[in-house]
This record gives sequence, C-alpha cells and structure tokens, in this order.
Amino acid sequence: MTGGTQSALMSDDDFRKAILTGYPDRVGRRRDTLSPRVKLSSGAGAVVAPESGVRGGEFLVAIDVQTSPRPNDPESRIRIASVVDREWLIPTSTDIVHQLDDAGVVRAFQIDKYDALVIAENPAPIDESIAARLLAEAWRSRERSGSEARLINRLKFAQLRFNLGELVVAAAEGRRSLAEVRLESALSPGMVGTLNRDAPEWLLLPSGRQTPLEYKDDGTVGAAAKLQELFGLSETPRIGPRREPVVLSLLAPNGRPVQVTRDVKSFWARTYPEVRKELRGRYPRHPWPDDPWNAIATARATPRKASKR
Repeated sequence: MTGGTQSALMSDDDFRKAILTGYPDRVGRRRDTLSPRVKLSSGAGAVVAPESGVRGGEFLVAIDVQTSPRPNDPESRIRIASVVDREWLIPTSTDIVHQLDDAGVVRAFQIDKYDALVIAENPAPIDESIAARLLAEAWRSRERSGSEARLINRLKFAQLRFNLGELVVAAAEGRRSLAEVRLESALSPGMVGTLNRDAPEWLLLPSGRQTPLEYKDDGTVGAAAKLQELFGLSETPRIGPRREPVVLSLLAPNGRPVQVTRDVKSFWARTYPEVRKELRGRYPRHPWPDDPWNAIATARATPRKASKR
C-alpha cells in the first residue's frame, strides 16, 4: 500500500524524469516537427511506432526498441516511448563551431550535445584567427572577381614578388565577411608605390582623359581609346620594368574598334589614311585631319557653328 500511495502521488514530470534516469542512453530527437523519424543519442536512426503512445514532443526516451525485420532497413521501431523536456538533458559535450553562411559572413555558435544529439545552439564570440582561416579558404576556393584578377596580373606585370596564399591570409585578418577580404589592403606601402609606378591603373591620353589599362594573363597590357583622343601621339606608350608597349584598341566614334596595334607610328603612316577615308563620311561631325601627327587630340566631336542672328 505504501508503494502504491507514493506512485499515486508522483507527478507526471517526476515519472518521466525517472524514466530518463533509468534509460539515459535511449534519448532520441525527432528529425522534424511531429515526424515519426528520430535520431537516437547513439547516432542511429529509428521510427516511432503508432503503438508507442507518444504523439508530440521533440525529445523522447525510447524504452522499447525493436530492430527492423526488413532487410537493409537501418532504422529500428520504437514501440514504447516517453517524452523528455529539453531542459532535463545535461550536455555531455560543448563545442564552439565557426561557419561561413550563404552570404559569406563568419558566424560562431556554441553547440551543446547530448552524445550524438544537438540539444542547444547559441551565438558565440568569433575567434579572429579561425575567421581569417575560413575566409582565406573560401577566397581561394571561389572564382576570382575581375578586380582581383586584375590586381594579381598587375603585381605580376610589375615583377613584384608575392605569395598569393600569404597575401590572402593577411587580407582576411580582422575581417568578418568574404566581401571585406580585399587583396590591396594587405600590400605594403612600398608595394603600392611600385605597383602604381610600374603597373598603373590608368593611361593618360593626349586628349587629357584617362582610360583604364587592362592587364592580361599572358603578361601584355592594353587600352582602348577613340582615334580622335590619340592625335599627336607619335610613339606607343610603354610601361613597366620591361617597358612593355601598350596594345591600343583604336575606336571609331561609335565605340567599335577599327584597329588594334602596338605600333601607333606605323598606324598613322600606313593605316590611318584608309580609316580616315572610310569613317569621315559616316561621322562628319568628328575631326579627320590629314596630318594626325600634329592635330589636336579631343574627346568631343567638332562643335556646331553658332547660328547667325
């Protein structure tokens, strides 16, 4: 009678806690809300049978587990179970995990586990050294952007000695996202000075306008400009330690190339007369001088004459 009276007085929570104490290695967690499929604390999978008497609850104790009779079925059937509240589970291990999310941002989480089951996941402080390593690995594994490829080609063109891996790690230090990893931030002042001198980003044209220089993988450098902006240019510009000639893409007024050359002197002497003959009828508002050597370079069409009043 005494034992029966104590059992009658035991609350539902106390009863379920007692079951957990008796079967601490039988804890399971549903893989999805209200799903019958669970993952056990051992790492194995199982299915909650309809006769188990358990319909809800994220965590449970698998009191009676029967191995599946079906061949090649790794999941057992839980025939009797009891629901367990999350706060009753004391973590058996705690880890700090760093991850790079889909937006390329480093996140850190404290992961509390009950054997093989994750029972809690909360934000944690980020370790800068781990963040830098993750960002550097992600940078190396993805395709380089146009600006990154251009900077690397500029460094090679200027014959600057550098280790790309070390440069990426240095650029990733103190950063939290992949978008913040910029190679130029890891360059020393001396390297920046040499880079701007021997592999400049822009080419100054005789018209006074600047046009971007394009550094190719094969070690050549090119630039595009309209013909009228190069009048008066008698020699092909040369840059870098090797004094590499700039490959000029000469454009018509519509922006389409009419000639590609690395010898502008030869172009003016041999090719320009034919180009002038072809284009001056199509673009009469643009200057087409007989003598391009001494003509004034311009980025504009010939201005219209003011009407007389």
